Amino acid sequence: MNKSLSFWCPYVGDVGTIKAVLEGAKSLSQSNNFNCKIINVFGEFDKFRPFLNKYNIKEVRLLNNTIINIIPSKGFFWSRIKYALIFIFSFFPLLQYLKKNNNDYLFIYLITSLPLIIVKIFNLQNKVILRVSGKIKFTIFRKFILRFCKSKILRVLVQTTYSKKIIQKQNIFKPRSISLIYDPIIDLKKINKLKNVKIDKKYLKKKYFISIGRLSYQKNFIFLIKCIKKILEFEKNFIFLILGDGEEKKIILNLIKKKKLIGYIKVLGFKKNVYKYIKNSSGLICTSLWEEPGFVIQEAAACKKIILTSNCHSGPEEFLDYGKNGYIFNNNDEKNFIKIFKEMLTEKKTHKLKIKNNFKKVYLYSHERFSSDITKTLN
Repeated sequence: MNKSLSFWCPYVGDVGTIKAVLEGAKSLSQSNNFNCKIINVFGEFDKFRPFLNKYNIKEVRLLNNTIINIIPSKGFFWSRIKYALIFIFSFFPLLQYLKKNNNDYLFIYLITSLPLIIVKIFNLQNKVILRVSGKIKFTIFRKFILRFCKSKILRVLVQTTYSKKIIQKQNIFKPRSISLIYDPIIDLKKINKLKNVKIDKKYLKKKYFISIGRLSYQKNFIFLIKCIKKILEFEKNFIFLILGDGEEKKIILNLIKKKKLIGYIKVLGFKKNVYKYIKNSSGLICTSLWEEPGFVIQEAAACKKIILTSNCHSGPEEFLDYGKNGYIFNNNDEKNFIKIFKEMLTEKKTHKLKIKNNFKKVYLYSHERFSSDITKTLN
């Protein structure tokens, strides 16, 4: 008999967790061992309906309330207001859903306190799988919720050994309940098809490095722009492409103009197919302040490109074997970034082996591996 899985991930704004949820549900649904459902709380998954139908993932619409959609998503204040409304309006509908589907495994990614509180207070039988995504913050409130509800959490899934150690130090969960399982974000067949699509002619013959991500504080593109200004003092053979959109777009564009870098830095906005740009690049640069694990790192590895990243917690550095298979600079350190960037340019003979080693690790993020690991974990 197939196991029934419900995915809980109400989100505000485009975050990498969305891809993790969709690809995770797709992976398990295709294995024929699971019946997967995504709880579409207030319409946030509406645009993915064709994807859900294609891979036989059931959509569960929780609310018909339109008030949440009226509230802006941008900005810390409005996003927190929106999260609060999701919590309030979803409480009883989610309670009723979980009661009716009490045999479901419940995978929770974001706003995890709500399903945890409901399952604990009402002593429901749902088996909760807590997926740790993004920057780990153990606030007093979060630690209280986790301690209060830990008896209802069957497994805690992490994506890096660093995260596993951090969680173990809290002494909330038994070590055997914490499992290292990577999200299935790499589909080599799909990537190989998409990366061969031609990019704009004006970039086809250009030598460029690429950076990808939401134009936000976390991705630290302002730092990158300042570093590029200094790189141009000794190296002018490259341009730099930034793929993404977000709340800091205007600030970033103004800074590029102010630093007189319009000819060297191109902000191309959000691109559905990033692989064709990665394939034609000289390598990936990641300046993030934190990542967990940083999906663009694995995507660049799948496209067989050299990677330069910050030593942010916790994924990129670990994936690159702490510098053995890539280049790592001290987070937010301009001098060190320039030094490591120079090393990357002068050590091209070593790139082939680094790229080869990274490509081997890409399998850890495949659908087959994820499905196999989840099956073992739930048995």
